[in-house]
Parts: sequence; C-alpha cells; structure tokens
Amino acid sequence: MDAGADILDVDVRMSSDGVIVGTHDRNLLATTGHDVDVDQLTWAELETLDLRVGWTGAAIDVPVRISTLREILDEFPDVIVSIEIKQSDPPVADELCAVLTETDSAGRVYLSANDDADVFAAAERCPPTTIITTTYQDLAEMRAARDNGEPFCWPAPIGQPPYREGRFTAEDVAFTHDHGGAIFTWTVDDPDVLRELAEAGVDGVYTRRPDIARRVFDEVADAS
Repeated sequence: MDAGADILDVDVRMSSDGVIVGTHDRNLLATTGHDVDVDQLTWAELETLDLRVGWTGAAIDVPVRISTLREILDEFPDVIVSIEIKQSDPPVADELCAVLTETDSAGRVYLSANDDADVFAAAERCPPTTIITTTYQDLAEMRAARDNGEPFCWPAPIGQPPYREGRFTAEDVAFTHDHGGAIFTWTVDDPDVLRELAEAGVDGVYTRRPDIARRVFDEVADAS
C-alpha cells in the first residue's frame, strides 16, 4: 500500500478445520519446504510453517507466517480486498462469508474464483453488498452478444480477464464501459505495457510492481 496500490489481492484456501487462509498454492512445498496440502493441515499446524523457504528477495531475519483472511481484513480495515477462491473441494463459501460478515467487510470485497460455481455459491451466502466479479460465463455471453450485434449488460460490475497482447484496445475497453462493466487485468509489471493499458482506459491492473503502476497511471491521468 505504501508503494501506491489501491487494492490488495488475496488468494484463499481453507485449513482442515475450517479456517480461511491467504495462500495461492494448494501444496506448500515450494513456499514452506513441506510437501503437504493446505487442506490437510489444521490452522494450528499451518501457522507454524515458515514462508521464507520460497522467498528469493533480501534476507528476512524472522519467520514469515501464513495469514488468516480475518487477520488480513483486520490489518487493512479501510482497503478494498480482491479475494480469489482457489479451493472448490471442500467448498469454502460458508466459512468465507462468515468471516466477511463477522468483520463487516463484505462491502469492500471483490470476489472471484477459478470456477464459476464457487463464485455463485459464495454470492448466495454473502450479504448483497459483496461485489462479485464477472465470471467466464459472463464473458462468453458478452462475446456472443457483441459478435451477433445483440444487446448486453454486464450482470456484475467487474471483469478481470488475464492480459494478452492486443486484447485491451481502447475500443474493447470502451465497449465494456458502455455496457456497464469495468475491466481489471493481470499480471502486468512492464512499464510500457502498463502505459498501454492505462491509455486504453482499463480500470485496474494486478501487478507485482505497484510503484511502477502508480507512476504510469498517474502520468497518463495527468496528461488526459
């Protein structure tokens, strides 16, 4: 956040005893050195692991622990958090939405998933203020409507397709905006590509270099 980010991105999975944690990979070998899956361990076991095993940056002198989603939401109470559900079996919707409700965070969450069914399941259980990102099903319907010249309106406020060269022209972004949607994309660190996206009018970019993205987007905004 100090580097200029507006939103935090958190991938979530669930421990064997129902605690929602922030981690991308199911298997923990690459990040902790332990060849075991997140959902095979209790939270008490997960919180003892050290994430420095997978770290290639400057040396860190103290252990780095996996965080619960609750800890993340409590640590950043005024920040929008983009949550991607990485686990389908067992489903996490009930436990995830319980955390959002108990922390009064549903209104500042963007929710997405690898599987459309996981988003829909969470949407049914979460308060209506939770923002659900556009799913693959929605994107397919949009493309069909555009190709056939049919009317279309986004059923959710945000789409976040992955970055591909040539995908985000100003015309494509304008079509999305004209039909009620915003566009995020991922993952882009290159300054020239970030500038291309900013000039095309995308609404957000997932990046490992928020310092560069902040500078580029601010420069494009100041010049417009």
